[in-house]
Amino acid sequence: MHELISVSVLPLKDLFSDAFHFRLPYFQRAYAWQTEQVGRLLSDIAGAMRSGEASRGYFLGKLMVAKRKDDAETALVDGHQRIMSLTLLFAVLRDLESDPAFQQRLNGFIRGREVRLAPQEAIAASCERFVQAPGATSVDPEEDLDVLSETERNLIENRNFLRTELSGVDFTPELRHALVAYLADRCHVMVTAVEDVDEAWSFLRTEEETRVDFSKSDRAKFNLLSIVPSAERGECQKIWESCEALLGAADMHALLGHLRTLKRRKQSGKPVEVEIAESYRLNMTGAGLAFLNAELKPAAERLAFLRRRGNGAGAIGEFAERLDWIDSQVWVPAALLWLDRERGAEETSFFFKRLERMVWMMRIAGFDPTKQHNRIVQLLGEIDRGRQVAAIRELDATTEMREKSLANLRSPSFDAKRFSARVLRRISIALGQDPGPIARDSLTIEHVLPRAYNARSAWRTHFPSPRSVQQYAHRLGNLTFLSPEENQKADTLDWAVKRPILAGSQFLLSSRLAAAEEWTPSQIYARTEELIGVLFKDWDVKF
Repeated sequence: MHELISVSVLPLKDLFSDAFHFRLPYFQRAYAWQTEQVGRLLSDIAGAMRSGEASRGYFLGKLMVAKRKDDAETALVDGHQRIMSLTLLFAVLRDLESDPAFQQRLNGFIRGREVRLAPQEAIAASCERFVQAPGATSVDPEEDLDVLSETERNLIENRNFLRTELSGVDFTPELRHALVAYLADRCHVMVTAVEDVDEAWSFLRTEEETRVDFSKSDRAKFNLLSIVPSAERGECQKIWESCEALLGAADMHALLGHLRTLKRRKQSGKPVEVEIAESYRLNMTGAGLAFLNAELKPAAERLAFLRRRGNGAGAIGEFAERLDWIDSQVWVPAALLWLDRERGAEETSFFFKRLERMVWMMRIAGFDPTKQHNRIVQLLGEIDRGRQVAAIRELDATTEMREKSLANLRSPSFDAKRFSARVLRRISIALGQDPGPIARDSLTIEHVLPRAYNARSAWRTHFPSPRSVQQYAHRLGNLTFLSPEENQKADTLDWAVKRPILAGSQFLLSSRLAAAEEWTPSQIYARTEELIGVLFKDWDVKF
């Protein structure tokens, strides 16, 4: 091996130690992970810890750094997203801990002589204030969330997600202690180190430039067809390409994952094409053609039907479209299996209505991807048993779904959640009008109580301080739809002047608002509850 390159496998207790002081090179991108990624990270680590093979530990992937031997200064060339997310995890665990000795140990993963990870300068102060300082993960920003950068919002949303999960019933203090020990001793990373940061960057660039840039679908096609006996490849290729023409590359690759789920009924760390090849024995004569004709092609046709908009899909198409808004893939295996069972039209429509409710509520409740996937797998078993929709418990809105959904829908920072605009659109549909997607030239979100107003504004009567505005302006009950022209006109006007604009709006959410004589904190609370009630009634959920 080149003398300037070293490779080592380290437990996290050694990585988050005085041996490393991570800083971000000039070319490193901003922190971009969202709750989906940190949720999967936590779920996978906790799942590995709870499994019967916990002693084997958990591999967290590879890092590339620029670091001189015996020098703690470390340029984090590749791995920023994981190191920052692990920092968030350690910080939340620290701030939930009541034992001073455990607190001190956890704080040691975040800072020693200095912070273990020095973030980019633009977010350093926010990272210290909301993550790295002891107790920081329970501190909420006082400023308007819209003032924060995308990176700062990612930090706060991911931190809040982890705090909610780790303080829930699934994580007792004893289990959190076990998680700390597992993270420290049994979770490992592979660290590739070179001495010079430019050399590290050169390695990454060379790898990217010399690698063949296949799409995931291309790579799966190449790998799978290379396994099929040569005499069958031509026919298999034709079937594959007809399916891909029907779906597009992204859905084609996703379909392989759905077929794996339908076949294996569990998650796996193996590449999807490996498991497809193993499951269907594609190296056997005739097996490749049988798989493509009997499994892939019918599933591609059913998925194309579900993706169809306003062209024969009927009520199922409407439910499928709304499922796409909130998550384009997690629900697909259940939908494919149900359509394969050829139930009656009425029962099928009822199934998709319940499926839409379940997927939306899981997303609003903040269920991590593994938890969502596991529920879908359980649902597949109920479909296999031939149960009627009303008897399928996995389609029910559970107490956990309801309570976590309500907490997020009532959040004082609702508009910062990534699903907020889609929820508002879904509520409008429940009221009888689909306003369409948010678009700069046709549909915008209006904050009835402005996020800021001038010193002489009448808004001061009911919202006398910036803090009171912060408390109410971002709630569900303060949001509505306006056209771009109406939004610009309404701006920060007082309620008495803004009210006629809302009354004249083409959007039902706004025209209904104008019935209020004034706009006060109690009105915002009441409308929040009213809109939640509309949504839950449409979903047949008790409220």
